Amino acid sequence: MPVESPAIKNKIYFNMYGFKHLVFKGKHRRESKAILNRLVLVPLIVPVIRNCDEALEIRIRKEIIDGKKVTVTYHALESHVGKDSVRVRVITRKVGKKGRHYFHSVMKY
Repeated sequence: MPVESPAIKNKIYFNMYGFKHLVFKGKHRRESKAILNRLVLVPLIVPVIRNCDEALEIRIRKEIIDGKKVTVTYHALESHVGKDSVRVRVITRKVGKKGRHYFHSVMKY
């Protein structure tokens, strides 16, 4: 189920690519400690998306996907969430100009 983002003014969708990125970086498995640190933050992803009013950072890169060079846009959304009020950053990824925004990564700051 997609989540509306006030910062991006669009819906953020979830797929296996984003969740797989929590465990792997490219073809390499992340360290166990890094994986655990990210998986603990999974319940905070939706609150960060809903609470963030503006994108903290936007990066636009050219990447090769399925043999084609395309524009990929990353948005960093950040908010204090949870009962301990931790600062969490959620990264979204959009491929192409007409693509959807998808969850890409989460990390604690």
